Parts: sequence; structure tokens; C-alpha cells
Amino acid sequence: MTQYLVAIHLPDDFDPSVQDKSMERDIDALNEEMEAKGVRLFAGGLRPAREAKSLRIQPDHKVLITDGPYLETKEHVGGFWILEVADMDEALAWARKAVVACRAPVEVRSFFRSDPTGLLARTPLKEGMTQYLATIYLPDNFDPSAQDKEVESDFDALSEEMEASGVKEVFAGGLSPASGAKSLRAQPDGKVLITDGPYLETKEHIGGLSIGQAADMDAALTWTRKGAVVCRASGEVRPFFRSNTPSE
Repeated sequence: MTQYLVAIHLPDDFDPSVQDKSMERDIDALNEEMEAKGVRLFAGGLRPAREAKSLRIQPDHKVLITDGPYLETKEHVGGFWILEVADMDEALAWARKAVVACRAPVEVRSFFRSDPTGLLARTPLKEGMTQYLATIYLPDNFDPSAQDKEVESDFDALSEEMEASGVKEVFAGGLSPASGAKSLRAQPDGKVLITDGPYLETKEHIGGLSIGQAADMDAALTWTRKGAVVCRASGEVRPFFRSNTPSE
């Protein structure tokens, strides 16, 4: 089995608090169907992009933190599913349903290695904690197979430090290059158009992500700052607007 990221793209001014009730029902029905088939590892809706924090690694290896999303676009990832299915065709079958349920474009990308920590997404959220998404942005031509061994070593060390500190990491994974993405767009006739390549036309795309639990944004930024240094890349932190993590 392979893990796939099915990401929904929403406009900057999207407000999850005024989400259409029929859309909520359709999304709930899709989540129940995914759960019944045993393909869903995690699902979550993100707070608006304007509430994001961006982290940029500087030449002196310090990390600059600014308000707002990392990419300057009119649309951003608004939520996603992490699925474990046999192949891209099966992932696209679910993504097609996601386009219809969410009334929004969707992008599908595979993880470049199977990460068993994804299974931890089935544990419930701790009381008083919030889930945060920390994403790393990498250039289009980034090749994960040629990743520096020192980076891998530093990343493993950070994971061990987080575990020793009792920090709950729900999921962590590196994505395959954006060139291998599939984009899905709903058409006026109700059909879904599937094209090769990423949904957003930018020079950088999400190259990996980590979902963790923290008491507040400051705590999330503390660990994400270390992640930016370890990965030698810039990133973004955004909270989820509600917990969609199923319990065992």
C-alpha cells in the first residue's frame, strides 16, 4: 500500500465557520465511507491561510518568522485527507468524490516513503491541545532520492528529541515531487477534469508535512523552527479548525 495526500484548495477569504450545511453532510458521508473502507489515516480542515505563520531560513541559519502564508497566491490548501491505498488510480477515485463533496479543486500526491507514524493518526487529541500542520516548501526540481545524509541524520535526531520531550507527532511524511501530482477540477457539467501536475503554478510546493499537537502557536513554532533548520528549507504553520482525528 502507498500513502497519498489528497489536498483541497480554497480561496483566501474562505470562512470555515459559515460552511454550507449540505457540504458538511457530504464531507461527513465521504469520511464515513473512507473509514468503512479502511483507507483514511487522517482528515482535517485548516484555519484560514491569513492565520498562518511563515518560517524562512536565513543565510546565517537563523529562522525568520512572519505572519501570513508562505506562498503569495489567491488560493491555499484548506484541508486534506491522508489515504493509504493500492495505487494512484484508487487515490484518484477517492479524490474525485472529494471534489464533489467539497465543491473545490483537489490535488493528489504520493508520499515518497511509507511512514508508519501515519497509523498514529487514529489516536484521539489530548485535552487542551490543538493540532498544527507544519509544512516544508521545496523547489519543483527537488529530488528526495538525492537528499543529503546529514539532513536525514538531523531529522531523525529531531524526531527523537520530540519523542523524548513528550511531543505528540500525529503524522510526518515527505511528498514525491510536485511534477508527479494530479489535479482535479469540477466542471460546469458536473464532471471532474483530471490533469497532470500540481494545482498551483508556483516555483515551490509543499515537499513534506508534519502534524503535531501543541498547547498553542508558540509551542508549535518552537518545534517548527527546529524543523526549518534541520530541513534547510522554509515552511509554514497553520492550526486545524477542528479535530477530525478518529479514535480507536
